[in-house]
Amino acid sequence: MKKIPTEDGVGKVLAYDTTLVTLKESSTLLERGHVITEADVVKLKDSGVYRVWIESKKDNLVYEWEISSEIGVALSDGTTELVQGKHGIVFLTSKVPGILKIDRKKLTDFNTNQSVLFISKSENLAVGMGEIVGAIDVIPLAISKGEMKKVMKIASKGMVSVKPFKLSKVGLVITGTEIYEKRKKDEYFRIVKRKCDKYGWKIVYREIVPDDSEKEIQAIMKARESGAEAIIVTGGMSVDPTDQTPGTIRKLGARVLSYGIPMKPTTMTILSIWKGLPLFGISAGGIRYREFNSIDVMFTRMMAGEIPTKREIAGLGYGGIFWNYNISNRGTNLKNSSNVRTH
Repeated sequence: MKKIPTEDGVGKVLAYDTTLVTLKESSTLLERGHVITEADVVKLKDSGVYRVWIESKKDNLVYEWEISSEIGVALSDGTTELVQGKHGIVFLTSKVPGILKIDRKKLTDFNTNQSVLFISKSENLAVGMGEIVGAIDVIPLAISKGEMKKVMKIASKGMVSVKPFKLSKVGLVITGTEIYEKRKKDEYFRIVKRKCDKYGWKIVYREIVPDDSEKEIQAIMKARESGAEAIIVTGGMSVDPTDQTPGTIRKLGARVLSYGIPMKPTTMTILSIWKGLPLFGISAGGIRYREFNSIDVMFTRMMAGEIPTKREIAGLGYGGIFWNYNISNRGTNLKNSSNVRTH
């Protein structure tokens, strides 16, 4: 590979993907292997490319597209597959729906090489099949074969994997007298159904019940009898005198792991285990924040067979304000309020 002035590249083979970046897009201008034309010279210079790499005789280097592919094979453990991107990037996508597991120490140790970087999504994030979980990006265009050997030594399986869901059959109990009496349309079924489709689960039982503890208990029991391996109860999670769900779950004798979890949205969530079965209550906030809520964060882990400890749940507070949350109940600005104490 040789670097030459762009105008001298006419008729020669481009040795790398050139980049086009504008306010509207980031894409490839000309791909590796393209034979440069006079018209291309104008395009390249308009994009700020005044020198190009062209193909030449074989050298002792390993190039970005070779590096990322080899590292990807070294990292993949069978739960992820490799997708070749542009500019030498390789993406790892999930082969199964489940919970993303990242060995942060291995990832950090690997990235200290500073030539080849592994970038992942957050640990314990639930992912569907085919979802991007990580990317391998190469900083230089090429590295020596000796350096490549060093990088390969610290690329190990177990750095990234997807833990498949163990459970797949979900029972859904939708609470709310206003929904039961058809004063209000149920919005939760389609939201939960969409999440089940993403994660490879199936709703095996569904019932709408009024805000009545005994009727909620009966519906939960029917869900279990119908083969549900985990149950979601929607609504009735707040401090309104009509709300029954937390009390209902306790009446059943479930072991409550947490009532209220430190995340936004859907803080008003209850996690419990009832006779070995995950029993999960989520507030009506999951309707507004349907794209991402406590079902995606905590129920998914329970579906993977993980029972979070109280300390793990408490730790959600760090980074617990998620991307889709916004302030909807803004009140008086505290610094302007005469009722706020200054000490």
